[in-house]
Amino acid sequence: MRIPTAALFAKRQARTPQNEADVPFQEILPLRLKNTVSGKADSGSDVACLQEMSVLFACLKDNDFVEKMCHKEITQFKRCYKVYMDRKATAKETINKGIVTPGKELNYKQLNKYMRRFPNPE
Repeated sequence: MRIPTAALFAKRQARTPQNEADVPFQEILPLRLKNTVSGKADSGSDVACLQEMSVLFACLKDNDFVEKMCHKEITQFKRCYKVYMDRKATAKETINKGIVTPGKELNYKQLNKYMRRFPNPE
């Protein structure tokens, strides 16, 4: 005879939650933020011109990888990539100048510069 799983769990005694008043808080590290941010998270992978690239590969596949048949798609992809690189270069220039632009998208250098203006009290 098969026993339902609900009947098995009903017999077992559940552990009661621990009382928070009985557990003292132990501060291992200081409860304050650092005045700097590491730049590890900024090294993400950004994909440029994915739509144009897929159209180009579809055209090349249909034409047995003959580039003469896909001239229009190649020029569209090159134009898209040039616009992407121009945008990236202008963004890099503003970062190197140290201009803090308002908004949510700040890189680690801009955040560190901003946090130097308003440091945490020691």
